[in-house]
Amino acid sequence: MKRTMFLVLIAAGLLAGCGEKTPKCSSDDAKNLVVDIARKTIEKGMTLDKDVRITVENVRTISHESGLDIYQCAADLTFTKPDLKDSLPITYRIQKTDNKGQFYINVSGL
Repeated sequence: MKRTMFLVLIAAGLLAGCGEKTPKCSSDDAKNLVVDIARKTIEKGMTLDKDVRITVENVRTISHESGLDIYQCAADLTFTKPDLKDSLPITYRIQKTDNKGQFYINVSGL
């Protein structure tokens, strides 16, 4: 759990300078960060082949708390190789931090 939280905090720094608003569920920034978190989390337990491509597909916004600007999202994390395609349902939560221009993303279901 600590390892996942550490990865999330590191990855949150990647979005620094993206603006004042929290990125929406389907934004490229959010999807890229989810892929980074997933790849780092999975590679802690196993080695992924170099030809495995991870994408976030079928993104759905479950809820948006406008006062706090927090998004709750659902999607399919898809793993693609030349001869194989598989997906995993995930959820993720996106919110602004108190540091201007930074965001926190928590991914569940990995």
